[in-house]
Amino acid sequence: MTGAGTATVAFSHEQTLAGDLVDSDSDGNPDAFKTGRNPSVTELELSNALERMREDGAVEPVDSVATRLDGAVSVEAVVSKDVHGEVEKLVFNDAGSGFKSGRASSATFYLGLDFLSGTAERELSGCIPLEYSIDWENDGMVSYSLSMAYVDETTNTSITPTGITGPSDGNDVPFHGFSLSVDGASVSKLQSASLSISNIARFQWGDQRQPVDAVIENPETTLDVDAIFSGPSRMELAYGSAGASATEDSLSNVSGSIDLSAAGSAVSTYQLAKLKPDTYGWNDLVSSDTDTTDSTSFHVNGGVTIV
Repeated sequence: MTGAGTATVAFSHEQTLAGDLVDSDSDGNPDAFKTGRNPSVTELELSNALERMREDGAVEPVDSVATRLDGAVSVEAVVSKDVHGEVEKLVFNDAGSGFKSGRASSATFYLGLDFLSGTAERELSGCIPLEYSIDWENDGMVSYSLSMAYVDETTNTSITPTGITGPSDGNDVPFHGFSLSVDGASVSKLQSASLSISNIARFQWGDQRQPVDAVIENPETTLDVDAIFSGPSRMELAYGSAGASATEDSLSNVSGSIDLSAAGSAVSTYQLAKLKPDTYGWNDLVSSDTDTTDSTSFHVNGGVTIV
């Protein structure tokens, strides 16, 4: 934002990669959604991947040629009941409920800026998810981050989408609208938690500057948990199983879930099929003014299901 201007961050689902947009009510205007309240664009970069050309007899390069066009955009916002289901449809290609093999979901993002002498909008087409996380701290709002690659972009002097659906009062998820359970028990005295997914999708390339298709890659999910130490349950899982008092040769899987709600109304539940501790540690073991916490990083396998 420049001076006293305003910015717009919105998106529309695509029917095909960088193709027609979804218009669910067939009114001629594609469905458009805001990303959530307190939005921020943490990355927005277009790369032409220039290759320098050298010529015999010349000390310096004589030209540069554009090769692949690479676009990167990342957004963050507070989770909202009104729009986060649409974010999940972009991340999870099985209609927002999980992952399935095949093509990745994609969207067009509209990033607009009203500056002192006009409006500039960058319209990013073919945005596919690369990394996604749900992040929680014990005094604030539940937020998410989404990193994407995109196929191409155009510019405009006005904000393109109309009738954008956005968050409404009372539907933002606060820290007390988040609950985490591991092995059937709620994690008490939670201090921070993050569910992160990487390697979600990738482009397929052909004989042109822009990618021609996008497929699901190899999604890998991690759950990071930090809580005031109140018992050995997570340490036992790191040893191998519930009740273990020494390290075992193999580790047992346990299930987990994350529930998100706003004003007592359900927003999303993330069902985590199989958890195994990758690392486990104690923090602030000797401190006069800080509670000792234990930090666990779980591999999440067997699928993430959203209901």
